[in-house]
Amino acid sequence: MATPPPVTDTLARFVAETDYLSISERALANTEMHILDTLGVALAAVSTPVATIAFDYCTRPGGASEASVWGTHLKLPVPMAAFANGLLAHGLDYDDWDAYIHVGHPTSMLTAAALSLGEFAGSSGKDLLKAYVLAIEIITKIAANAPNVQDRGFHSTPVFGSIGAAVAAASLLKLEPERIKAALGIAASGAGGIHRQQGSMVKPFHAGNAARNGVEAVLLAQQGFTADAAIIEAPRGFCDTFFGPATCDYEKMITGLGKPYFLESPGLGLKLHPCSAPQFLAADAALHLKREHNIRFSDVAKIEVSIPPLRYQRHYHPEVKTGLRGKFAINYVVALCILDGELEIETFTDAKANDPQVQQALSKVHVIVDKTIPEPGPYCPVTVELTDGTRFAYTARIAKGHPENPMTENEVLDKFRSNAKSVISEKQSKELIATILKLETVDNVRALVNLLIPK
Repeated sequence: MATPPPVTDTLARFVAETDYLSISERALANTEMHILDTLGVALAAVSTPVATIAFDYCTRPGGASEASVWGTHLKLPVPMAAFANGLLAHGLDYDDWDAYIHVGHPTSMLTAAALSLGEFAGSSGKDLLKAYVLAIEIITKIAANAPNVQDRGFHSTPVFGSIGAAVAAASLLKLEPERIKAALGIAASGAGGIHRQQGSMVKPFHAGNAARNGVEAVLLAQQGFTADAAIIEAPRGFCDTFFGPATCDYEKMITGLGKPYFLESPGLGLKLHPCSAPQFLAADAALHLKREHNIRFSDVAKIEVSIPPLRYQRHYHPEVKTGLRGKFAINYVVALCILDGELEIETFTDAKANDPQVQQALSKVHVIVDKTIPEPGPYCPVTVELTDGTRFAYTARIAKGHPENPMTENEVLDKFRSNAKSVISEKQSKELIATILKLETVDNVRALVNLLIPK
């Protein structure tokens, strides 16, 4: 077997040697939008059951008050704050996603790790921006040149998020390449997550755990803790373990780093709907029909949604009794689009899922397995049949929020304001937006974190 190129070493040197000024304005501007969006969805999740349980758990061990939990007055040791913030950011499944190479939901973990550590270390806005850009670049390079880890049953979000969180934290602390390699080795052994957990509280736990894992790995490496120095490419290392032996293209993983940055092209997606990304096309199609034809739910006889076999196995659930399950059930999402004409955070609560009218709407949705639609479902036909026999059909092909059909800056800002309003004041929200949109001028990110604390 041929000796693989030095992937881990090359990536570590890329992190240590890349200058902020080499990062394009577009990549930096996109970074600001993704960080802002992530902070907003984290604030919106503060009062959720998963957050309540997590906060109680996080405060039990005690420890130093080093970093803030966003949207609260809690301060915890940095790794635990990263856990809580990562969990919050993914708690509603409303955070950004990768539409191309199965990286999952990276910004929840990278922002939680970097901003929690950055608050403690007194990092600058430039430090935070650079850390995020480099982390996204590295995990997307790995993912683009490896098989889909979810085909092996792993949840891609924490697998890549652990590596990304370590990269971001190492960049913030300006570690030397040898220490960065150690951090990657430590984080790789803490990475993991089972894909089956979607629709449960464990899915946001994955994001929190990955953020904590990355921070812990870097803090240990900073103190001289050692690990395998070629963990990405070595036999029985990260790639062999998660993707299978001899399945990755290591040369491509280290070719063209930052040329262009992934955040420039093709970019990450931002969520218009507070549910899992595989439901977006069905949601867009159903909402289009509802609005275009002014469909009243009382006139609906049935709704048909056509999806390929694997999508059916993963995203059709004949019974939906919890809001969490509803986020991953294509029949629930379509039913609520036709019933209410919108998808909101409140759409995916247990109370809403068990409303008799919602259950009635759910019974009208017929999910059809269509083997002619290629996996994983690049388009989604939806048909609504009225009680008088009239049928309306529409096929959605590129979801709103996808990099090829992006949300506008105003839409992103409106989403942030809506998510933040129940936790921080309108004045704080306005100041937070202004701060993030000029993040490179911020001397200490504690000024940003202070705006996330309710006054």
